[in-house]
Amino acid sequence: MQTQETSSLFELLPIGAYRSSVEGRLLKVNAAFLRLNGFSSTSEFEADEHSLARNPYIQPQRREKFAEHMRSQGQVTDFVSEMVRLKTGTTMWVREHAHVIQDEAGNILFYEGTIEDITQERASHAALLKSEALLRNLLETIPFQVWLKDIDGVYLACNQNFSNTLGVEPDAIVGTRDGHWVENSVAEVFTMSDRLAIQAGKAVIFEENALTRINPHGDLFEVTKTPMRDIDGNTIGVLGVSRNIQERKVAEALLRDTTEQLELAIMGADLGRWDHDLTSERGYYLDERSCEMLGRSAHESEVARAWGHLVHPDDLTAAMQAMRAHLTGASTAYQAEYRAQHTDGRWIWLSSRGKVVQLSQDGTPQRMVGTLMDISGRKHAELQLQATQAELAATLKALPDLLFEFSAAGHYRAVHSQNIDMLVRPPEVLMNRLVEEMMPKDAADTCMAALREAQVKGRSHGQEYSLELPAGKLWFELSVVRKPTVPGEEERFIAIARDISERKGAEEVIRHLAFHDALTGLPNRRLLTDRLQQAIGSSQRKGEHGALMFLDLDQFKHLNDTFGHDIGDLLLQEVARRLQQSVRSVDTVARLGGDEFVVLIQDLNAELDEARMHASTVGHKILASLNDPYLLNGQHHATTPSIGITLFRGDYVDPNELLKQADTAMYEAKASGRNTLCFYHP
Repeated sequence: MQTQETSSLFELLPIGAYRSSVEGRLLKVNAAFLRLNGFSSTSEFEADEHSLARNPYIQPQRREKFAEHMRSQGQVTDFVSEMVRLKTGTTMWVREHAHVIQDEAGNILFYEGTIEDITQERASHAALLKSEALLRNLLETIPFQVWLKDIDGVYLACNQNFSNTLGVEPDAIVGTRDGHWVENSVAEVFTMSDRLAIQAGKAVIFEENALTRINPHGDLFEVTKTPMRDIDGNTIGVLGVSRNIQERKVAEALLRDTTEQLELAIMGADLGRWDHDLTSERGYYLDERSCEMLGRSAHESEVARAWGHLVHPDDLTAAMQAMRAHLTGASTAYQAEYRAQHTDGRWIWLSSRGKVVQLSQDGTPQRMVGTLMDISGRKHAELQLQATQAELAATLKALPDLLFEFSAAGHYRAVHSQNIDMLVRPPEVLMNRLVEEMMPKDAADTCMAALREAQVKGRSHGQEYSLELPAGKLWFELSVVRKPTVPGEEERFIAIARDISERKGAEEVIRHLAFHDALTGLPNRRLLTDRLQQAIGSSQRKGEHGALMFLDLDQFKHLNDTFGHDIGDLLLQEVARRLQQSVRSVDTVARLGGDEFVVLIQDLNAELDEARMHASTVGHKILASLNDPYLLNGQHHATTPSIGITLFRGDYVDPNELLKQADTAMYEAKASGRNTLCFYHP
């Protein structure tokens, strides 16, 4: 890079300036260019060899287009492209101006140009176009000729129906007067009717059929002219509506509605006006409303001033470029947004629009007129919206739950999760797919039931479903609310799925503790009673026997007192394990407390002898199992059981009565010498 040549203007330009070789290698840049591309100093930039020769255009062919303009025209003006910042790689939209530097022989030495970041300008321009389109659409919905003049008779706006009568577009009428389109005598009549409306302070209605350019066939029209006032009641212009008198009966109601809507829209716009004599350095005039916006007295509307003297320094460049674009014909109208200083010291945002309304004989612009609108409220709303969006993004990021947005049919419209492992599928897969396609049937049915409930009641809460995920089985509680929508918009629902796996686990533990013995994990008396009732009912239906065994460990108290409760507990746990291994999965082993156990055997033979033999076989199997030595804490111990058995079949028997019968048989086994089994005999 060249470092010896130094231009103070080049360095002090507030926008990026550069000098490059014909091949695109950067030879010199200013401080603004370095900041624009993310560099803190010239040395840092020069050390980045890659950036010196990099093609920054997102579309590589833009460099070729740039070079083609430079070769054919020797310059480029308002060359708008999307680029990457040389250091950070982030994208931006820029506007570029450049020209060729040649030697005395006409050989190209290098290019010099400026580059300006217009990313925000493009976004703001798009928003402004949207607002203008809304107003234009409102005007175009009115089927009559509609126009708006300021108090000086200058057209501020009109619809297509009005401009069609003159054979021009609406923009060609804005800023002109009646004398530009009709004879002076007719223009005077129009002016008088405007003044009449202003003096009356209300709408005036009259009929006219003069042959004019506006009414070439001399049709009879009903013309309504209404004075327009600002928020303080000051008259700022006249709104005119013209319609064919023959259409009165059909269109009267529509005219009233649409005229009222248009009046409210224009009054709400609260426009000021400016007039710019381009032939004079101090030829810029603001009307009283514009002065009022800036906190200035009404008499300052007569003061000539230089254009741009009120504009914030940071916004002046963009405003000047917009003005230059219109004056050179690059844009059909001038429009810019900038800050202007109020007399109380604060900066307010203004939207300025206008166009050239007078040219010299050689086509040089002579005069511009336009409007000013205070858009501080909109700008403040934009900042609030940005803050709200940032707050919402932070909230969603901090939210531990899953958040979904669904259509009424169950389509995923949005997915927010800080832990994608909790999702049944990745977010990009879920988008716009149906719940039934993405989730197991039970879970999908639960979700759809919640959506239907929210559709009817506005909200749903407490629906639960489970999913088998890589992390294991997780339980979720679903809360759904209907999202407010505007007419015609798809019905949407916001759903929050909260991970309740820990709670469900705790509930399961509590439920288990309520029906199971804490030491052995076996069913307790409560659960045994329930299963015994079921077994009695099954015996009645099938006509098959069942057996209930009551076990008591022999000499357990001696073992417990001698070796301690820890050994006793280990023994009880081992007895529980051996009992479970001695019966089928359909049978039940329960602990009533202490060293008392119960075994419930179902689905024995319908014949009494066969059922008795089956129960006896299981009982002796248990005896053999519990007679084996117990290795507890490295020492061998022994115990034997006494078992009482009672059979039941068919008729309903109270569960407590069966337990008493088995208990009686158990004591008979103890009386018979222990370590044996006995059947109950009535």
